[in-house]
Amino acid sequence: MRFKDIPRFTGWGNYQVDIGIRYLLTALADYEKDYKLDMDPDFQRAHVWTEAQQIKFLEFFFKGGKTGRQILFNCPGFTHGRMGCMVLVDGKQRLEAFRRFLTNEISIFGSLYSEFEDKINQMETMRFFVNDLKTRKEVLQWYLDLNAGGTVHTEGEIEKVRKLLVLEK
Repeated sequence: MRFKDIPRFTGWGNYQVDIGIRYLLTALADYEKDYKLDMDPDFQRAHVWTEAQQIKFLEFFFKGGKTGRQILFNCPGFTHGRMGCMVLVDGKQRLEAFRRFLTNEISIFGSLYSEFEDKINQMETMRFFVNDLKTRKEVLQWYLDLNAGGTVHTEGEIEKVRKLLVLEK
């Protein structure tokens, strides 16, 4: 076997843009208006994160966490005349966490968004990638490429490391 013979995953498209968290809801509303964005296509799982998981992600993000900052969309023809409707392919749970925080439904570090005394730093961003796959089959394969690979840590596995950390102190 040769490394160059290994089948490659679906690419993420040619368009990407960093969206400041302060402007996240506005950007999504613009995508809904301009491209008929579907935030809940039939292949997406339901809203499965608990409120506690949403808060943990947001607190991780605002502490400077770098993973989980990519949101993936597909819009056929996006780079060539924007011919089709846009669908959210990856990032539903993270976007819902941000939506709930930015609309004062949940708090982080004990404060609602409106209770913070300053604005979110403009450097706090999510990167939107827009692919322009032409067929539903291609989009479904991309979704599987993204979500059928790794294995999430169990709570027991995380707790083991927490205990090891206590022992190190």
